[in-house]
Amino acid sequence: MLRNGTPCVVFDTRSPQRLPEEFRGIEVHWQIGQWSAAQLRESLSDIGRLVVSPGLPMDLAILLEARNLKLPIVSDIDLFFEATSAPVIGVTGTNGKSTVVSLVGHIFNSLGQACGVGGNIGVAALDLLAQPREQYVLELSSFQLERSAVLPFVASTVLNISDDHIDHHGSMQNYRCAKLRIYRGAQRCVFNRGDLMTQPHAAEQLASFGLGAAADANSYGVAQSKGEDWITRGDEPVLPADQLRLKGAHNLLNVMAALALVDSVVDVQDAASAAAQFSSLDHRFQFIRTLDGVTYINDSKATNVCATLAALQGIGPSERTILIAGGDAKGADLLALAPALAESVAGVVALGKDAAAMSAVAAAVGVDCVQVQDMAAGVVAARRMAAHADMVLLSPACSSLDMYRNFAERGEVFAQAVHRLSSESEV
Repeated sequence: MLRNGTPCVVFDTRSPQRLPEEFRGIEVHWQIGQWSAAQLRESLSDIGRLVVSPGLPMDLAILLEARNLKLPIVSDIDLFFEATSAPVIGVTGTNGKSTVVSLVGHIFNSLGQACGVGGNIGVAALDLLAQPREQYVLELSSFQLERSAVLPFVASTVLNISDDHIDHHGSMQNYRCAKLRIYRGAQRCVFNRGDLMTQPHAAEQLASFGLGAAADANSYGVAQSKGEDWITRGDEPVLPADQLRLKGAHNLLNVMAALALVDSVVDVQDAASAAAQFSSLDHRFQFIRTLDGVTYINDSKATNVCATLAALQGIGPSERTILIAGGDAKGADLLALAPALAESVAGVVALGKDAAAMSAVAAAVGVDCVQVQDMAAGVVAARRMAAHADMVLLSPACSSLDMYRNFAERGEVFAQAVHRLSSESEV
């Protein structure tokens, strides 16, 4: 707004902070949570509209007063659409957003169409506008969507919905409603056939993706062709699954979602060829190394139970896996992991605040588990347990904040510990 010369006032619930030089001329009101209703009404008397930061509760007193005054309440994404006429693709979901958004951007850029990638990943949406592009793809959180108006995406998707951020939204139904707002105004709505909570209530142009046969000619699925699994568009074979650099069934879904999103814009075969060259993002089922026949995978971004379930379910049944998990479960029920542990995990290494809870789940299904104090010890313990295994997988099912600044630091510590391991032949 400053770049556009729009006058603005800032309201902040925090105590006074030191402002960067570029913001020194802005009028800032601090600690507004302590203001009376009369003060709030008076301060809003000459305000045209409020742009609300994602994550702030929508029942904040100043927002209640704004509604009483019938002031428009918008988001940064609303401002983004006001500032560009370029086509925009929107992606939300509990898990997989960053991979799909990055893959869509990769497809467009590989085909010579300049695409800006950002939103809730990397570059903030409004900052993307500093360098105009032919199209954009945005990752959007439920926080951003719940305060946005009708968003005119050329295509949008809800990848999946599972228990997350309920502390903010109050209920699973409210969380789902926030996610489904991404379909309002979209020309093409793409949903996950395996998760009916992602299906829009009403839409003219629908497409879906899922691990079974494609539902119709516009949708994506998986079918056998020439003795191997292929991604298909309707009945048309598009790409052999084993040609993808992204591994796991959950990534197969991510690829199909990306293809469905770009389907009406680029040739499907060209898009599939580009998708085949895309490698996993850091900390998202990321290959680290193979040592003495055991593959080490960093899936530190799996900060909730459903993300870890997706990783485990995406591993072939013949893969014997040692799982490193734990951290702050944020009150989630880790017992939901039990069936997947029983089916595909040969051993568990538990760490962090909820290590004991993770260990109890493993014990409940007869899976060996050891508890460790830190990641370095966890990697060494996993290596010992992996003597007769194929993979060591860091997929914590928990937040990292009890031990690390964020999931990225946790993944980096894991990778460093893995690289410090010596081969048995070197010992």
